[in-house]
Amino acid sequence: MSLLLKRLVITGLGLFGALMVWPFLLFIQSAQSAFPGYLSFSVVQGAFLGLVYGALFGSIEGIVVSSRTKAFKGILFGMILGIGFGVMGVVLGQTFLFYAAGLIVEVEGVTRLILVAFANGASWVIIGMCLSMIEGLRSLSLRRILVGLWGGMIGGLIGGFALQLVLAYKPGNGVALLVGLSLFGLSLTFFYSLFEQGFSLGSIKLLNGPLRNKEYSITRNRMSVGTKDSCDIVLTGYRDIKDVHAFLITKKGRISLVAAQEGNPVKVNDENRSECSLRREDVFAIGNAKFMYGFFSMGV
Repeated sequence: MSLLLKRLVITGLGLFGALMVWPFLLFIQSAQSAFPGYLSFSVVQGAFLGLVYGALFGSIEGIVVSSRTKAFKGILFGMILGIGFGVMGVVLGQTFLFYAAGLIVEVEGVTRLILVAFANGASWVIIGMCLSMIEGLRSLSLRRILVGLWGGMIGGLIGGFALQLVLAYKPGNGVALLVGLSLFGLSLTFFYSLFEQGFSLGSIKLLNGPLRNKEYSITRNRMSVGTKDSCDIVLTGYRDIKDVHAFLITKKGRISLVAAQEGNPVKVNDENRSECSLRREDVFAIGNAKFMYGFFSMGV
């Protein structure tokens, strides 16, 4: 999977999430009269949306590294955090809307419609920021938390505004809800993937074996490589590779390949090395898996 294809997959998950959420939100809205108040009604919607998108963001890393175990654990982690983030986003958004109401009632026409859309969109900004940080929180990576923070803030702002604007023009319309959710999901995941590349320190590309041409962004200061599912880069189907075989360590903008323990077969440009700083287009081997270090963002 190239980095471009990875971006398309992540963005596609945003649309998939909208398709999953849509029928359930329609059902919840049809039962609005059964809720004691508008806040509880909104909280349930926020919790369910958070659950779905939390699961999707939690699964991204497992999908990228082709690890079912990591994807499954990420889904569970994301669902739990997602419910809480969804509820928190709704509550804070409703609080913001309450204080903004005084300004909104003083205007009319299209301006009022836009202000209402922005005010209601505050919930989506908060939800988007929190959900996009799930992978960073799971991996305890500050860089990935920042990716989620910025991607979620901008994606949530644009997508949330588009969603609320569509619903304002077509209130109570099920198709409009689907269109709005799709715009939100696509915006959120697109900007997440965009900032992930922007925060990347480079990438490595597999040159051989069953995962040939698969690419990995370097988005952490310490990334583990091995056969263990908890590794950042999971190598299945390759020989002479330990559970945790090596690390890619970033210091002062330079990336080094370091063997996890003495005796692990690691080579850089066909030379045996236990530790080596990487330069662009260096070829290194971990076991019998060969990689090239550089930037590979255009090819599929």
